[in-house]
Amino acid sequence: MKKIVIATLLSAFIATPALADNTGKFYVAGDFGSATYSGLPGWSNPNVIRIAGGFHFSPVFAVEMGYSMFGDSNTIDPLYGPAAISASSFQVAAVGSLPLSPQFDLIGKLGLASNVEDYSDSTGYTASYSRSDLLIGFGAQFNVNSQVSVRALYDDYGKFDNFFPPMKATSLSLGVVYNF
Repeated sequence: MKKIVIATLLSAFIATPALADNTGKFYVAGDFGSATYSGLPGWSNPNVIRIAGGFHFSPVFAVEMGYSMFGDSNTIDPLYGPAAISASSFQVAAVGSLPLSPQFDLIGKLGLASNVEDYSDSTGYTASYSRSDLLIGFGAQFNVNSQVSVRALYDDYGKFDNFFPPMKATSLSLGVVYNF
């Protein structure tokens, strides 16, 4: 019985036709997930929404630009009362793809993130900080067909300010990619 199951699975992978090559084509993506801030003890972890667009230079290499919007993170400061941080990030990254089958790819990203952090508290004090840092990401992508893919990503946006310790952000997200 095991031999029949193994033979069936192998023939399914081998007989699956390759998806259309997206080389020379543009794509758009939308991701939604949960972010985690480090360097900010006591602050809540927000959701993150990301929109991106890219261009496939080959079946295994693309360049992507993206914009991430983090939800508000809140805390109660013992001195200043309620306080909130909102953050955003603009990214440019090289995206590598390792096809494991015609439907399934592992993906990795390496690029630059331009991060912005906005702070406000109940006293009316506001401040804005920005910093560029290395963007590192990895994940998996399931290719539904030659135009639509579903992906799961982990992104590390790096530092958002110059404090010690600095605010850093990472995210886990699910998204959809549409190839033109």
